[in-house]
Amino acid sequence: MTMFAVLIRLSGPWGYALVFLGGVVLVLALRALWMARGMGGRTRGEVTDLANAVLFWGVASFVLGFLGQCYGVYLALNEILSASEISPGIVAEGFVLSFVPTLFGLGILLFSSVVWISLRLLPKKASGGVAVVLLAMLLPGCGAEDADLPEEFTSGVWSLEAPPNIFLWDFSLGESGGYECMVHDILGGLKYTETPCASVRLTGNSLELEMPNGVRYEGRMNLGQGRMEGSLLYLDGSRMEAPLRWRPIHDFPSLVARSPDLGPYVYHPPEGRDDAWPVAHASDVGIDAEALENTVEAVLRGEAGFLKSLLVLRGQDLILEEYFHGYGPDDLFPIASCTKSVSSLLVGLAIQEDRIPGVDTPLLEFFPDAGADHGSGWEQLTLEHLLSMSMALDWTPDQTEDLHGTGPEAFGQILSRDVVGRPGEDWEYVNMNVNLLAGVLHRATGQHAEAFAARGLFEPLGITKWDWNPGKADGFNLMDGSLRLRPRDMAKIGVMVLNGGVWQGRQVVEEEWIEASLTPRMTAGGEGERYGYLWWAMTVPGADGELQEVWFANGWGSQFILLFPNLELVVVTTGGNQENGKHLAIGEVLLRELLPGVDPEFP
Repeated sequence: MTMFAVLIRLSGPWGYALVFLGGVVLVLALRALWMARGMGGRTRGEVTDLANAVLFWGVASFVLGFLGQCYGVYLALNEILSASEISPGIVAEGFVLSFVPTLFGLGILLFSSVVWISLRLLPKKASGGVAVVLLAMLLPGCGAEDADLPEEFTSGVWSLEAPPNIFLWDFSLGESGGYECMVHDILGGLKYTETPCASVRLTGNSLELEMPNGVRYEGRMNLGQGRMEGSLLYLDGSRMEAPLRWRPIHDFPSLVARSPDLGPYVYHPPEGRDDAWPVAHASDVGIDAEALENTVEAVLRGEAGFLKSLLVLRGQDLILEEYFHGYGPDDLFPIASCTKSVSSLLVGLAIQEDRIPGVDTPLLEFFPDAGADHGSGWEQLTLEHLLSMSMALDWTPDQTEDLHGTGPEAFGQILSRDVVGRPGEDWEYVNMNVNLLAGVLHRATGQHAEAFAARGLFEPLGITKWDWNPGKADGFNLMDGSLRLRPRDMAKIGVMVLNGGVWQGRQVVEEEWIEASLTPRMTAGGEGERYGYLWWAMTVPGADGELQEVWFANGWGSQFILLFPNLELVVVTTGGNQENGKHLAIGEVLLRELLPGVDPEFP
């Protein structure tokens, strides 16, 4: 990108005129300097006329630049006065940029003045030396195209307000030389998710980009005004106007995992809180503090994608509690499909209270109103088939992932499907099926899932804050992924499960149910992954090279409750990796950085 192209971006039509006048002055100056050396066959008077012309057009450039600045200030004031909100940073940036036309015009005038003085006052032979100096001054600004994006384009972010969200486009130059873009979703002032653009193309003032889901953005930018006028184009052919506004990055501190003002990360044990949770230093429970530091530093470098929290526990002790991107211990986090694992615990509670006879209970017994109005093959389906994701119903691949819903209407939709495979043998991860548990628990206990959980699970664990309202219909909770919890409370569930259903000496869920839930019953979709009753299991390499078991609740976007029984270790994470392909990246970080620092023989 040449100096002139940047000027035109900042000055609009005034930039073209200034570049043209600059060219006129340069040509006249070089011609006059050449003639002054006696090689042009012209008289001294003609040279003087050319010198005066150079000075005249230099003055004209300065006047034009000043008028361009006045016009830019006028446009900026219109934008500021009409905006619902605007940051001091963008005002300051616009004020500084408004001087560009005047400064460029002043530069042309100064150049013209030096030429005029050299031709009028310096000896004839000295004019050649002045010409060399002037050309040397000009050459750095006339270099080849620079592959980098303009600094004004990449030094901030481009925002689109879509209340309650703000979407930020963050552009950079990739290692391969192509343009890259990350779209950050800001909700409640905090970064919620991030999505990398599939492709970015910048041609002059025109920007074209495509998202992984096929949605495209087309726009034209005006760096001087800090605006980009454009539209989002959807796959169905519809279009939405989407004007972007330049904002300084410091307007959004949650884009950074940890403030650089805090200096290098140094491990420290968590602070004690009023929840009677015992905390300890890592070295007191056989974990190398450096391993924890390396783990957190990897998170800060983005090697685990976008994480919001990371907690590590050993035995009953909390040894690491870190939050990133502005989040804190009292924030509720959507735990996504970890909700399924909580739902499994509720089924176990209902069984131990004799509300449900057992997992071999036919599912139709919980929906007597269905009568004969259900799909074929339902007579063979039991509660165990539902819990193990082996109902073998005729969902399409898109429906298994994208379809959600609860309440009587949703139950009817599920019951209408036909059994087309081998129940108990064919594993398929289907979100919608799990929502039948809302009807199962209500029929068995007389309470909706949330009320039953509050009494039988949350109260014994000391969980006092949660939100299970998203997706609720007719009082029935969405069981496949709508519960919101604090990370500390996710960790309480993990410690309770790892200890066979016991929390601080109290048997909350019977050990038999915990064992049944964690016992792998089906081979799941991923390599080495197995499935119990809405809990996952797999083996991973240990610090000593031996394979060890890990059980986990798995929520899309890096919501995890990870249990390492051989190490008495629990790791909890929350994140926003739904769209960036880094859902499992935290696993690689833990295997490389954390697990080698855990003493398997302790205590």
